[in-house]
Amino acid sequence: MTDAPDTPQGLVRRAGRWIAAGVAVGVVVAAGLLAVTSPKGATDTAFAFGVLVLGFGVTAWSVTVGLGESIERMQAYRDSPSRWTQAGARQAFAVLSWIGLGWTVGSIGASIAAVGV
Repeated sequence: MTDAPDTPQGLVRRAGRWIAAGVAVGVVVAAGLLAVTSPKGATDTAFAFGVLVLGFGVTAWSVTVGLGESIERMQAYRDSPSRWTQAGARQAFAVLSWIGLGWTVGSIGASIAAVGV
């Protein structure tokens, strides 16, 4: 059974997929950085990148929520051919935020695994 994207179950399912993708990115980045630095340096750097992506996503999402209608009105006033919409931008930056969260969690998991080795 597939959940409609607008239901709470559908939103949780989609967020979970993006978080899982972010976890994979965090683990891969941490593993890739092992080639150039120590395990602690690799996981610390992967964590920093994950937090950077998460912070950018949350900041851009909040700006879109706050200024989205103004941007749409400005585009209509200028008769701009842009296909930018507030809803599309909110969704894109929410996805970026979920990936950043997963990336951060993945790098934390990689750090824990590196300590255990």
